[in-house]
This record gives sequence, C-alpha cells and structure tokens, in this order.
Amino acid sequence: METSGAEFHASFLLNPASHWVLNNYLLSYSNLVFLSSSSSSSEGTEGRRLSWGQRISTTIGVAKGIQFLHGGIIPGLFANNLKITNILMDQNQVAKIGSYNIPILSETMKSEGGAGSKYPSDRVPNGDKIDMYDFGVILLEVVSGRPISSIYEVEIMKEQLQSALTAQGPSKRWNLVDPAVSKGCSDDSMRTVMEICLRCLAKEPTQRPSVEDMLWNLQFAAQVQDDSRSSEESPLSPSQQLHAQSAED
Repeated sequence: METSGAEFHASFLLNPASHWVLNNYLLSYSNLVFLSSSSSSSEGTEGRRLSWGQRISTTIGVAKGIQFLHGGIIPGLFANNLKITNILMDQNQVAKIGSYNIPILSETMKSEGGAGSKYPSDRVPNGDKIDMYDFGVILLEVVSGRPISSIYEVEIMKEQLQSALTAQGPSKRWNLVDPAVSKGCSDDSMRTVMEICLRCLAKEPTQRPSVEDMLWNLQFAAQVQDDSRSSEESPLSPSQQLHAQSAED
C-alpha cells in the first residue's frame, strides 16, 4: 500500500533505530510545500520560480531519496508510485519524498492464504526499474514545466524528446524547455538531463538506468550548469585576468 509520510510509523516496517534515518532522508513534518506540476514544476516555498540549477538540485534530492528507499533500509522499498505531487520541499528547498510504498505489518507477516501483496517489498519484479520510469516522468515535468496526467502524454513527449536529441543544433531541444529557465540554462546541462530522462523512460525495464547511474548524471548536469554560470560571471580566465590587471598597473 502507499502510505503518506505524515502517517508513517516505524512499527510498520522499521525498527526504532532506523526511524530517525528514514525521517532524515525522506520526511519533514513542518514547512513543507509540494513541488507540484500544477505550479509549473517551478515554484519554490514562497511562490518564486525555481532556476534550472535549483531544479536539478531538487531532482538530485529525489534521486538520493530513491537510492535510500532501495538500498538504505532492509527490506528495500520499490515500486513507490512516485509522482511530482508527492515531492515535498522544505523552507531550504531541500526535496523530500512524501509518499512511498510501505507494506504494513499485516502484509509482510500475513498467514498462508491471507490477503496482501503477492511479493515482498524487496522482491517486486523490476520494482527498482518501475521507480526509474516514474522518475523519468518527473524529469519530463521539471524540464517542460508542464503537468503530465497520462501515459499517452508521456509517450508524446518522449517522442518529441527523442527527436530533439537527435536533431542537429540545440533549437529543437529548447522548444521543449520551460521558458522560465531557458535563458539561464546551459545547453550541455539540459541535454544531459534530457538524455537520462529518455533512458529512464525506456520501454524495456532492463534498459533503464540504475539509481546510481541516474544520480551520477544529474550531479554531472549540476556541475556543468555551475561551471557555465561561473564562466558567465568571470569571462576571463585567471591568467587573462592577471594579464589585464598587469596592463592596468
């Protein structure tokens, strides 16, 4: 079953020693807002639009939460029905996963013939890859700034994304990007996020990336974006700056 973070009790699954760890990674009980597609996936805790760098940072936080759900607790939690409306942000714009697949005690310890899930939470077939697909949908919404409410919409945007990535030049890619971030976004950073998004949405589950691969690519995209901003703020290299200063002296 899917259980809201606010309703979580350690006795359902985890021992008390693990409870604070789960809260630290996934939960926050105050000052939370939804990173929701209903607000164009772009508004922060005070209604301000999130920059591209902030959006990447948010998705990295979500990816780390998924990584923790899969491998940071025993048994791991898979097939968590991840949605952008379940991603919460605190006042420091730190992302939290607010809803995930916690089997209650009666399901994990059910008697023979009892009701409940057919599979233990750590043995859901391709459960980790199901989460990768859901995360790919979240990335689509973060990139486009538009809500996605059906598989049909996902497939349409996936085709557009694939076409844009194979086209020569960046102009076709930028047609898919939320105008709110297009001016301040590095093309290489955006392309990296689009590529990992497309891999997450692969039809064959085994072709989808691992959470570690996904996280590495997002961190790379964040670094590329930071480097791009630094270059814009300091157009001269250190040696050029020194030469210019010497010329002034």
